[in-house]
Amino acid sequence: MRIFIVCLIAWFIAQVIKVIINTVKYIIDKKKGRKAKKVTLETLFKLGGMPSSHTATVISLAACVGLHSGFHSDVFAVSGVFAFITMFDALKVRLPISRLTDAFNRIQAKVCNDDAKDVKKVEGHTIPEIIGGIVVGISVALFMVKVVGIYDIEIPFIDWLP
Repeated sequence: MRIFIVCLIAWFIAQVIKVIINTVKYIIDKKKGRKAKKVTLETLFKLGGMPSSHTATVISLAACVGLHSGFHSDVFAVSGVFAFITMFDALKVRLPISRLTDAFNRIQAKVCNDDAKDVKKVEGHTIPEIIGGIVVGISVALFMVKVVGIYDIEIPFIDWLP
C-alpha cells in the first residue's frame, strides 16, 4: 500500500506542476494579447502537457519497487517494462493520434462549415514532457524513501540528503 500512495503523490505533484505551468502560460499570453486557454479546476485532471503524470506515476512505482525489492528482482523487471510501455504509448501512439485528431477536426470544420461536432482528442506526450515525468517520479520516490522513510533502506549514493 505504501508504494501505491507514493504513486498517487507522484501523479498529484505532476498534475499540480502542470497547472502551475499552464497558469504561467495563461498570464504571459494575456499580457501579450494572445488568445489563451483559461486554467480551471478541470486542468488538474487533464491529460497531456508538461510533465507527464502517467510517466511520473509509473516511474515512481518502478523506483520504489527497485529500492524496496532490489533492482535485480523480477517484480522490478515487471514494473520497469510497465513503465516503458506506458511511456512508449504516450510518445509513439497517443501523440500521433492527437496530432491526427487536430488535423481531422480542422478539415471537418472546413468541409462541414463548423456544423459537425469535434472528435474527442486523446492527448499524447513529447520527449521533454516524458523526461519531466521521469524527473518527478524519481524525485518523489527518492524523497519518500529517504526523507519520509517509508522503508528502512540505506541508499549509498544519496547519503548527503538529510
